[in-house]
Amino acid sequence: MASNPKYRIAHSKKLGRYLVAAKNIAPGEVIIREEPIAVGPMTYRTDRLCFACLRSLLKIGGGKQHTCSRCNVARLCSVACEARTNHHTSDECQIFKDNRDLLTGSAVDAAGILLVLRLLLIQYKNPAVWEEINRMEAHLEKRIGTPVWKDRETNVVDVIRRLHMPTETEPPSTELMQKLCGILDVNAFELRTPDALDGLLLRGLYTEATLMAHDCRGNTHLTVDDNFRLTVYASVAIKEDEPILFNYTSSLLGTADRREHLREGKYFECECSLCKDPYELQSHLSSVLCPRCKKGFVGIQDTSMIDPYDRSRWQCQMCKRIYGGRLIRATLNICRTLIDECEDDVKSIDGLLKRLSRSLHTNHFLMLSLKQKLLTACRKEITSPNPQKKIIQKMLNTCKEVYNVLEIVEPGISRLKGIMLYEMHLPTIILANRSYSAREISSAQLACQLEEARNLLKKALNMLLLEPASTPEGKLAKKALEELRTLNQNINDIKSLPPEEPKTHTRKAKEHRKKIK
Repeated sequence: MASNPKYRIAHSKKLGRYLVAAKNIAPGEVIIREEPIAVGPMTYRTDRLCFACLRSLLKIGGGKQHTCSRCNVARLCSVACEARTNHHTSDECQIFKDNRDLLTGSAVDAAGILLVLRLLLIQYKNPAVWEEINRMEAHLEKRIGTPVWKDRETNVVDVIRRLHMPTETEPPSTELMQKLCGILDVNAFELRTPDALDGLLLRGLYTEATLMAHDCRGNTHLTVDDNFRLTVYASVAIKEDEPILFNYTSSLLGTADRREHLREGKYFECECSLCKDPYELQSHLSSVLCPRCKKGFVGIQDTSMIDPYDRSRWQCQMCKRIYGGRLIRATLNICRTLIDECEDDVKSIDGLLKRLSRSLHTNHFLMLSLKQKLLTACRKEITSPNPQKKIIQKMLNTCKEVYNVLEIVEPGISRLKGIMLYEMHLPTIILANRSYSAREISSAQLACQLEEARNLLKKALNMLLLEPASTPEGKLAKKALEELRTLNQNINDIKSLPPEEPKTHTRKAKEHRKKIK
């Protein structure tokens, strides 16, 4: 690994190798920028590849995009990364050609072995990189005998063992193949397909970024371009000797779900400040309204328990009443069922939010998932010719609610926060223009409200401009820049108008005029 002036590798019994800042790092500053060791399909799929699909996926002999009615994996066949990166090699091609009969069989998932096969070939082609791979954590002792281990044994180890490999390569051992599966599961990053091809999930393995330790709030922001070059930015200020941290799970899940994801996928128990706090640093992602006092919120007290919904204690922060975890689980199961059955229109979602607010904190992760559905429905309404004012206001309020939670769980630079800020600016503009058209506000007040929308756009751009131009967020940043220019011009035009007093038509204004008469 090349030396980097911004970080150094530290060692501990708990974390193993991890990165710490070698100097003070400012928010938005690049910490790491690196190419992947290997990129390939993320999951072990159950649908199979015919040879034409496999040929297209691997670009064997310049294969063209192929749509197969038998194996239904057109999205795999059109994967652009294989055509534009150097992660695919001629050795790979030859192996798939030599094993054509095996790999077109109905019991073999060719895509599932692709990434492991790529790592195996690195062993012979690039010993220095192979040494880096071999040092990565695989947690074999924790995986042995698990459903994941058995799945990899069937869908990866047994398949590769049956391949006709080049004569210069040694047959890989079962332990080595399981180790590579573990390395990928523990260390690889999820990647989006270039050009946003539908449904294909990829993952990439990196030498340096994989050494970042985990924290559910993190202090870094990651972007990946079309060539899978990964850039790690500081999301907040990082002081010298502080660890460089990345959140390896979703920030909008409750503590139980975040810890379960990390336990099953990364093989460690998270003990970060968010997970150890019963009320998740006042984000209340897991808080339930107290059934007794109806004022306080119930949070888990036994934060170290593996299953917080089994024999754990949950306590109300107001009346101090203790509840069992099974009651909380039953409440959440009912809420999940109601969410699954909810229609996707604004009225239905809003009605369910009000109903669930009698059981859950407004920031509860189930409420947040429902609010994201509400935002999707509002977007459809707001782009119609004459959207209702209450829908516009509802979208603005919901964006603010989600953003306030993100301020806690994703401090500093955040992709989701950038999107929320962008989505707040449009309803702000529409509401301001409507108020001015109704002569409820003056031109000076209109300019003031448009300046508020401009500030939202500027804050959004500070985050979205870090995204590669070809990504959805990068395209959103380009759109935001164009809208910012238009908004600046509108504000200047409005400020050039002569000042006037607003003419209100509210009930109170009419009553006031009657009293004067």
